[in-house]
Amino acid sequence: MKTALLLLAFVLCIFTAHAQAPTAKFDNLRVFLDCQTYCDSDFIKRELNFVDYVNDRFEANVYVLITSQSTGSGGREYKLQFEGQGKFEGIVDTKSYIRQATATDDEDRKEAIEKIKLGLLPYLLKTDKAKDLLISFKSEEQKNDIATAPTDDPWNFWVFNLNVRGYFSGDKNYSNNSLSGNISANRVTDKMKTSLSVNASENNNRFGQGDEEFKYTNRSYSFNNTTVWSVTDRLSAGGYISAQNSDYNNYQLNLAVTPAIEYNFFPYSESNNKYVGLMYKVGPRYFNYKEETIFSEMEELRFQQSLSLDVSLNQKWGQLSGSTSYSHYFHDFDKKRVSFSGYADIRLVKGLSFNVGGYYAIQHDQLNIIKGTVSDEDLLTRRRQLNSNYDFYFNFGIRYRFGSIFNNVVNPRFNGGGGMMYFY
Repeated sequence: MKTALLLLAFVLCIFTAHAQAPTAKFDNLRVFLDCQTYCDSDFIKRELNFVDYVNDRFEANVYVLITSQSTGSGGREYKLQFEGQGKFEGIVDTKSYIRQATATDDEDRKEAIEKIKLGLLPYLLKTDKAKDLLISFKSEEQKNDIATAPTDDPWNFWVFNLNVRGYFSGDKNYSNNSLSGNISANRVTDKMKTSLSVNASENNNRFGQGDEEFKYTNRSYSFNNTTVWSVTDRLSAGGYISAQNSDYNNYQLNLAVTPAIEYNFFPYSESNNKYVGLMYKVGPRYFNYKEETIFSEMEELRFQQSLSLDVSLNQKWGQLSGSTSYSHYFHDFDKKRVSFSGYADIRLVKGLSFNVGGYYAIQHDQLNIIKGTVSDEDLLTRRRQLNSNYDFYFNFGIRYRFGSIFNNVVNPRFNGGGGMMYFY
């Protein structure tokens, strides 16, 4: 009887303590930022400190997916997609903005902040914090500072880029230096897209010293043009023109004219999130070689066709992209290539994600391989392309995160203390 009374008293104490505990207010918005393009997450956390940022999307009640695509002027179009979870299930919205090619990172991240604020507003209005909201509008002076699209474009949508890059490295036993340059022009409208580029590069390498010193130089020059017209919201037609001179590939001239047609199984307007495209290409290719090939050719004209399927998905469960293609020459169907490539970053369960990527090609279409024996220097330095019936790479990773789901704190101390300089 005494034991029963003690047990009853213990239960009453627990019940009383629980009844006296203060009622918790509705939690802050818990936001998961899924940046599948560049975004300054530290800046976002500093500027928007009225929400909780979580490391796991399953713990969030607002999921934010940020993606981007390049624009015709060399800038980027960013899309911010908001999706409510839990209590906010069914509340979805999309905000977008254009980062101009001349914009600074600071201008870009400030624009992102404004769009995130607008996107979070419908969710904030359903919380206790709604009573603390202040609404204001920009003054006329601030409005006038905002850049607007010109009504008259003197460049008619053409954008030009000039680029020169040099690289030097070495020690007593090895040195490498390279110089490259590029000129490109692009014009993109809703109905047509065209791009032209001219590239030149020289790469010099030295191995060893003295009597055992070995040097070689590789030069490459190329011209590329791609032009495509919009036929429907899922169909495009156009083609490629390319010309190349390359020491490594044994090309005095590799000239190709390749008409192409592409069908997208989804409207192109949805390509930020999903793209499944089927492309067919066919056309002539002229080769003039620097040295005689393994097929005893110094020049030849061949016709080639290819079919490829490309997939790209950006969803809340992760990213998935891949491509598979088949091509062959008409003069000999055994001169063919089959390739597969892909990348996936998948969140399997709470805290656990898996990523894998790779490429594999079965290649029997190397018409350009130089005739003769392969020297040790060729094998070790890879100064010229060698015969191989396959090519591949593969990588994978697994990440598991546990512990606190919140990551609101920004602490940049010692971030720049590595003592190294990097140039991009």
